[in-house]
Amino acid sequence: MNWAGAVFGASAATALVGAVCAVGLKSIFHNILGFALAMLGVAGVFLSLGSDFLAVVFVLVYVGAVAIAMVYAVMLSVPLDLPARPRSRAKVAGAALFAAVGAAAIWLVVRGARWPQATGRLDVSAAWIGYRFLRDYVLAFELISVLLVVAMMGAVMVARRSRSSGEGR
Repeated sequence: MNWAGAVFGASAATALVGAVCAVGLKSIFHNILGFALAMLGVAGVFLSLGSDFLAVVFVLVYVGAVAIAMVYAVMLSVPLDLPARPRSRAKVAGAALFAAVGAAAIWLVVRGARWPQATGRLDVSAAWIGYRFLRDYVLAFELISVLLVVAMMGAVMVARRSRSSGEGR
């Protein structure tokens, strides 16, 4: 194995460990740190694949996103002085099953796809990425931004509902 393969493997392992920490730990702060570790691992994967610009943008965007996520997590979470509610084993098992089915579906699609043979390093510039992003993929970009706004509104509504129902304790 060469250095590029070792860096790719280490970055992928870092991303997986961070992702497991992001969903497996019970503290919100630790979840966010796991998310940041996963994003750094993904940026390392991009770097090992020769996409320096994408790796730098990924780190910059997700460092900002992690800072905002920390603020929202603290604002929307249940106060730490209240007793923690136990997690439902059925919900955890259902989520794990859903994740396994999703991973299997993605694996089947990736395995069955016809991938073009690599002919060397692509000559892709940041200007070309921006041009394609704002010309060919502008609808997907806007839909993702709307999805994020709706998800944030849903998080606020869930937090309001849980706090208003928990005030009588």
